[in-house]
Order: sequence, then structure tokens, then C-alpha cells
Amino acid sequence: MSGNTFKYTNYTKEEIKEYLDIVKNSIRKGNFTICTTEKNEKNRNFIAKYKLDSNKQKQMLIELEVNDFCYTADNYNNPEEMLYIFCREYELNNWGKIEIVKVYIKIAIKKENFVVIVSFHKPEKNIEKLFL
Repeated sequence: MSGNTFKYTNYTKEEIKEYLDIVKNSIRKGNFTICTTEKNEKNRNFIAKYKLDSNKQKQMLIELEVNDFCYTADNYNNPEEMLYIFCREYELNNWGKIEIVKVYIKIAIKKENFVVIVSFHKPEKNIEKLFL
């Protein structure tokens, strides 16, 4: 992965709603995964810190709304695929203390509408939503 990622923002609310409908339907059917391999340490650490079981993870993803959309970016691992980036605030439990936490969520839809959550953690830099 070299160079800067180009951010695409030429979307309408309707286009993002259609995308989210596919994502949410797939998630409701259990047709999704959150990457937690060795390469995805940030996701694993975030899930562990806030003790997010699979039901809570699913609930958080289903709560995504059009106004949480930020931009899309090229997928360097699959040039034919776009990654959709969302950011949403959630109330999460950090060992008994409720915190308002921004969560950076990067999504790819694979064949047969299988949803892969590539990123699921706090944003590393400031991120702006497209629709304010």
C-alpha cells in the first residue's frame, strides 16, 4: 500500500441508503465478519477493551445510518472493490464506565453480499461525515 488514499465523495444519500440496506440485510442474516486476524490488531483490541460480544457488534453495525457515511476509498487488495467508510458515536461500557466513543467502520461487500468489516475501532485521525 503506497501513496495516499483517494477519498471519493460523489454520492447521494439515496446511493448510501441502498448500500446500507444491503449491508444491514446481510448482517441480520449473519452473512458478515469483522476482521480480527493478526493483521487487524486494532479491531481485536477495540472489541476486547469494550467487551463487545457478537450481538453487540451486530447491533452497532445495524445502527449505522446514511449520515454516518464519510467517503469511499480504493481497496488495494482488490482493485474492483470500493471500501465504504463510516464513523458513528456509540455509548460503550469500558469496565463499568460508560463512554461516548467514535467508531471508525470500513466495510467491503464481497460476492453474494457477504459483508466484511475491515476496520472497527476508534478513528486514528479526524474524519468528517459527508452529509451533515
